[in-house]
Amino acid sequence: MDEITPSHPDPVPDLQRTVQRKLGRCMLQLQQYERLLKAVVAYSELSGPLERLQAIRDEKVACAHRKTLGTLVGMLTESYLKLPELADEPEQAEPIDQVWVSFRCQIELSEKRYAETKAALKELVDLRNELVHHFLQRFDLWAVDGCVAAEAYLDESYETIDGHYLTLRDWAKSMDEARQLMVSFIQTPEYRDAVINGIWIDGTVHWPSSGITACLREAETKLAQAGWTPLFEAIHWIAKTYPEQTPKRYGCGSWRHVIHESQQFDIRKQSQANNGATVVWYRSRPRETSNEQE
Repeated sequence: MDEITPSHPDPVPDLQRTVQRKLGRCMLQLQQYERLLKAVVAYSELSGPLERLQAIRDEKVACAHRKTLGTLVGMLTESYLKLPELADEPEQAEPIDQVWVSFRCQIELSEKRYAETKAALKELVDLRNELVHHFLQRFDLWAVDGCVAAEAYLDESYETIDGHYLTLRDWAKSMDEARQLMVSFIQTPEYRDAVINGIWIDGTVHWPSSGITACLREAETKLAQAGWTPLFEAIHWIAKTYPEQTPKRYGCGSWRHVIHESQQFDIRKQSQANNGATVVWYRSRPRETSNEQE
């Protein structure tokens, strides 16, 4: 090393500043990556009752915000990335009388690509830990050779981090496009029929959550007599209050047909003593009950 003279100043301070700048660049890019990763993990899956979706999403965002990079990477590889043969089967939930919305976005990788990606992500976590916890132990920044080696290491590290960031950005873009498609579908009449009325795209009806079932139950709360509701009065009330809710909309020819198909109500007929006319009554059925009363 040349002797330090006014014409040959000590090069270490300048080299240290270069190392500091490049270390800062790596750390900023790592933070960019971590912020984007938190968003991908938080928004890639959402499931719950329609009225609680916003609260559930906020909880997921808050939860992801508290996770370390290593934990986030584990969540990414376990849920967002998947192998073709490990495609998730839909859960067989018990019937519920509420609208339940589920959204999941995943990227399918070949077995080889999945293993490579998982290993590369682990290396990224190790690199982050090395930069944060062991950088000064690894390089002597008070010597020219140490600074030069550190600078080369940081250049290589930045390329690695930036490559991961660009890949994650592409995944996030694909996820956002999928979410936009979902938003477009939500705005269609078919979606509104499915969510509000329980009429699926193939025409089948989910009777427990259907709009017409909800109307019959609401009519019960207003018109029931000793636990039973006169069907004629319920029909009249629904026609005035919810005129769009008709048996035809659900593929039924009559209200009796609706009650029979829905399997949500008991029904009975009673003859009037004064004129012999028959009055039809209904009531909400316990889940275990299956027989109509005539």
